[in-house]
This record gives sequence, C-alpha cells and structure tokens, in this order.
Amino acid sequence: MNHPIRKLFAISSIGAACLLGMSATQAADLTVRLAWYMPPHTATADQGENFAKAITDLSKGSIKVETYPSGSLLKESNIAQGLSNNTTNMAIFGMHWWSKYEPSLEWDTIPFLVDDASLLLQTLHGKLGQDVNASLNKHNVEVIGWGFYGYAESYINTKHVIKTPADIKGLKIRSEGKLSAKFLAAQGATPVAVDSSEVYTALQSGSLDAAVSGLSSIISRKWYEVGHYITAIHYVPLVYPIQVNAKWWKGLTQEQRDIISKAAVSTEKLAIADIEKEFNDDIAIAKKNGNDVYRPTDAELKEWKATAGVQARKDYVAETGASGQQILDDVDAALNNKK
Repeated sequence: MNHPIRKLFAISSIGAACLLGMSATQAADLTVRLAWYMPPHTATADQGENFAKAITDLSKGSIKVETYPSGSLLKESNIAQGLSNNTTNMAIFGMHWWSKYEPSLEWDTIPFLVDDASLLLQTLHGKLGQDVNASLNKHNVEVIGWGFYGYAESYINTKHVIKTPADIKGLKIRSEGKLSAKFLAAQGATPVAVDSSEVYTALQSGSLDAAVSGLSSIISRKWYEVGHYITAIHYVPLVYPIQVNAKWWKGLTQEQRDIISKAAVSTEKLAIADIEKEFNDDIAIAKKNGNDVYRPTDAELKEWKATAGVQARKDYVAETGASGQQILDDVDAALNNKK
C-alpha cells in the first residue's frame, strides 16, 4: 500500500541524493595539474606546495590540485614543451628553459645583473614582466605569478678551491645554459652539458671535475657528497615563474582565474624569504658534512663581475639582438630608478 509518509520519505531521499550529487559535482568542478622538477625542501618545491594549498583554501575545495613534484610528470628538459601542449596545466620552472625557443628569456642567467630578489620582483610586476609574457604568449603560455630558484651560480668540484675565474682553467665543468658554457670556455675550462639528475654520478665517476649551479641544487641533489670544494656565491636569483597553458587558462571561468591568480601572488614574497634562508641553511649543511665552503671576498667578487658578468651580457646581446636589449633596458631602468 502506498502510504503518504512512505511517499514523502521517498521524495525526500531523492531530493537529498540530488543535493549530495550537486555537492560532489561542485567539489570537483575543476581539477588542475601542477608540475615542477625541483626536489623537495627547495624554494621552488615549497612554493609549489604553498600554491596548491592556497588554491584549495581560496576555492573552498572547488578546485582540486594534482601536484607532480621532482620531475615526476615532466623533467627540466621537456617541461616547457609539456606546458605548451597542456600535458600539465600549470608549472613552476626556470625561465631559461625557454631559451631554445626564445633566446632572450635566458637574461636572468647573466651573472651580477641583479643581486636583489625583492627589487627584481617589483620589476617583474612592471615592464619587464610584460615583455617576458609577450615572448611566452607566442608559445601558448602565460605567467600568473613569479618565483625564484635561489642564488646562482655557485660551483662544486673535486679538485681544488675556486676563488676567482682563473681557478676554473683546466676543469671539466657541467655548465648551466649557453651563456655559462661560453664563459667557462673563455676561462680555459671544458663546459659539458649534463642534466642535473646525472651530475652526481658524473662527479663520482670523474667524467666531470666540477659543476656550476645554484647552491640549492648542490645541496638538495646531494652533489656535496661527491664534490668536496664548494664556492658559494650570492647573486643572480634565477626566475622561476608560475606559468599556465594559455588556451586552458582562457577556458576557465573568471572566478576560477581570479582564485588561482590570487593564490599565485600570495606565494611570491614567501618565496623570496625562502631563498635567503635556504642559502644560509645550505652552507651550514655543507660545512656539517665536512665540505670546504668558500665565500669570495669583495675584491674577488669584483673580479667575477668584471669577467663573468661583462662577458655574459655581451654574449647575450650578440645572440638575442633587439629583443634581448629590450629586456636589459627594462632591468637597467629599474636599477637606475632605485639609485
């Protein structure tokens, strides 16, 4: 018999199920893939985790973020292409990895160009950032926030202390990009292109005498275990933008874009604090391990600037022409305004 109360209960149950279904749909109305290749306990990895959490918090769970850290989805050598073709919707990685497509985007690897991450962040939110974005837009990519890898270019080697550029002569060194390779060769070293994941075994086997990278990589990738001598140089905060696939980005609602953009910007200043802390912590870790850690004197830093800095800037402009000069003009304008 169809009892009225039973009918009411059935209708209520159907209604509740519909509401639960709606809630479930709302809770998963957008799933985002976010990738980076830096290992845990680095400024980039920390920013990635903070970014994902901020999106979840600001969206109240309506945007789910799937994170792919430590190169688990894309490695440093193919992450630019993977972002461009939407293998990952968002990524945090070195801008210089775009240089094979856009040579001018290697500008931040010029030694001593900028030694102040806070100033650089301000500049990236102005004309410099607009010009960087214009280059990336050609590859279906948009920057929505800025981050920093840490201070480069430090050195680790198995032979002797590197105090000045003259100490590089004769070493087989893993270079960090084209500008780095040209500088090393000019100093009498043999630059070798080696993926960061392979440097440990290359130093261990002797196929490399040394490697140039940020102190962050030297410590987080444990290169200090196979290279005794470290030269820690505090300059050039490599730019690691928070980037999105532009076509995917335009397909989101305005509310979703606003949430993700706000989350990205909320991580920027913390990223600067992280690279400063990380630099000092990494030196402490290396010393505790028994490594010989050398910090160049002011006079030695001037020598590095007069060689590495001047040559890299010259090589950069020669390779990139007007587009590279525009980037340098943006940076110089910001530095002159500071003065």
